[in-house]
Amino acid sequence: MLIFSSCLIVGLTSILIKMGTTIKYEDIDIRYPKLFLNVFSHQYILDPIITFLIVLAFRPPITQVYSMFILTVTPATAAASVTAYTVDANVPLALALSIGSLTQSIIFTPLIFTALVQSYSIIINTGDKEKISLPYGRMFLLMSYVFILIGIGYKIRQKCSDSFVKKFGRYLLRGSILFMVTAMGFYFASKTYIEPMTSNNPGTFYGSMLLMIFSQLLFAHFPLCNLEPKNKDAVVLVTTRRSPGISLAITALSFQSSNELGEMIAYVLVYSMIRDWSTLPYIMGLRKIRLGYYWYKDKKKGEQSDEQSDDQILYEEGTVTSDNIT
Repeated sequence: MLIFSSCLIVGLTSILIKMGTTIKYEDIDIRYPKLFLNVFSHQYILDPIITFLIVLAFRPPITQVYSMFILTVTPATAAASVTAYTVDANVPLALALSIGSLTQSIIFTPLIFTALVQSYSIIINTGDKEKISLPYGRMFLLMSYVFILIGIGYKIRQKCSDSFVKKFGRYLLRGSILFMVTAMGFYFASKTYIEPMTSNNPGTFYGSMLLMIFSQLLFAHFPLCNLEPKNKDAVVLVTTRRSPGISLAITALSFQSSNELGEMIAYVLVYSMIRDWSTLPYIMGLRKIRLGYYWYKDKKKGEQSDEQSDDQILYEEGTVTSDNIT
């Protein structure tokens, strides 16, 4: 698990710097200050309350409780703007909201996590056997580290030429993939993943995941103010598309000394995979509504409509006569 944690943090470092190199100041839309409050209220107030109620209802093992709390306070990253682009949402707004979420996470991720765990301990009276020391300081340092890495990438973008940034970004991307795959390889090669991946109580294990995923997606559609469709899509995606890499890093580094680390990593991994696959129909539905197709545009139909529009323009300009048409 030590090698897994080391490879994970190196891979995350590479991808976060790469992410920072893709950010341009002129692409960041900050004209909607109320929407930052909207994302904050969902990620650090409403979603934690929902998760807390799910935990009280299911009463899962304490390691799963901690994993669920980590997932609910994980911030969004600039990668959410990629999903926003695929559904024709407001990409600059999604980018700005993601950066705002990351900035807030430095304080509120460890703070809300600690509040959730303490509240759960008081209500359930978990006892000494299930207590794990709260990693407030390590979470704070990790979230600060994440924000600094993106800032480094942003500065590289400002100071260096476009050709260097593109070449450097390719190396960072390949390095991140290599280290992430290596980390997963060491995790799956260890004995710690077999039992957690095959839960003895699948109803609690998977049921809690699905409730978290779809309750967050549902409530994200109720913003604090009236929004245009593109802006609303950006808010929903930033609110719900949390970074699985950051969730894994928080888990691995915050609970590195815990004997139950393997179980917590397993839950975060499975949750991330189920979230992506279970919400795919929603993303495809948005693409159909906003772009008119699920996967890709029909080129033949598009070309035909383009030709028809060109003929219409020529006809309106008077360049097409009855002789030309015949």
